[in-house]
Amino acid sequence: MLTLNNSTSAIAKKIFTVQIVALASISTLVVSSSSSVWGQSQLIALRQCKNVDGKVMSPGDRYLKAGSPLCPGDQIHPKNGATVTVVCYLNRKILYINQNNISDAANKCAPLQVTEADKYRCTNLKPQNCPTTLKGPDDDNSVPRPRLISPYISGGRILTTRPSISWRAVPGATSYTVEMEGNNVNWQIQVNNTKLPYPEGQPQLRFGRVYRIIVFAYQGNSIISHAPLVFGLLSEKEQQEIALLVKQVNEVKVPPDEAAVGVLDTIYMSKNLVNESIETLKARVAAGSKNPEIYRVLADRYLEAGLPNEALSEYTTAKKLAKSNKNLKELSKVQEGLKLWEFITNYQRARTGPSSNDERI
Repeated sequence: MLTLNNSTSAIAKKIFTVQIVALASISTLVVSSSSSVWGQSQLIALRQCKNVDGKVMSPGDRYLKAGSPLCPGDQIHPKNGATVTVVCYLNRKILYINQNNISDAANKCAPLQVTEADKYRCTNLKPQNCPTTLKGPDDDNSVPRPRLISPYISGGRILTTRPSISWRAVPGATSYTVEMEGNNVNWQIQVNNTKLPYPEGQPQLRFGRVYRIIVFAYQGNSIISHAPLVFGLLSEKEQQEIALLVKQVNEVKVPPDEAAVGVLDTIYMSKNLVNESIETLKARVAAGSKNPEIYRVLADRYLEAGLPNEALSEYTTAKKLAKSNKNLKELSKVQEGLKLWEFITNYQRARTGPSSNDERI
């Protein structure tokens, strides 16, 4: 009888143990299932990006809140009815992702592949692809042109409707006349310096329209040289898109240097608005930033605007700061920029002569 009782007790223990194990397994499954979203959110919150591909600029993703960096391999998972805005640093794209186009955002933010057309496109960064300017019988190479500096132009368009105008001084010039013409605008103003804020009494420029600036250099009452610049303004729809993106940058409170060199630069350059990018970066320089990336990207943008003289000054500062901070990554990028600067400068000198102000293509 004792043997039977012991056997029954052992069987009961085994059954009880099995029940505990089963309950534990079920409990684990329930917890894992119910906390999977929480777990992914926690992993994302704790992660650190070694290389940042972009930034999530709007709410609406299931895991990444507005202001989160986009790391390699990240995906966007929009909530029902939401559209998530992503700014891509590597290819200057702005993505608008909803449930109809869920995708691997990191792949869409990858650097663009260089096409055959890109290789041979005429730009300020590739002057060798541009045709040589034919000069007429009245052109005088001995007198430099009043080379326009601002508005800064790369893709031919700007955002501001009241741009400041500046140009290089012409040796021997005693005064300058600035002429602006285009849709609803036609004025001339004479000045004795090389800068002109947009005149308060004149109508502002209109979105989607094309304008021309001409700066005439005078010696006494005679014109000794001149320089034109044709540019356009963004369409009103594009302007509204940019304004909304800038508002989102302010709302997520991106640190000033990161906002200027990363997010805002990408937003502006997505529309080739080199003028707005340069003005934003210059504001960080004026604020006393010691971040070498600010100066290096500013130099890059000056090159894109066809201003190698200004670029060299900023590359020099960036190099000094990168060395001081032992920032080898930035130092390498500065060296790449300086190599490009040297090529562009040598090419332009060979084409126009060392005394010319005519750096822009």
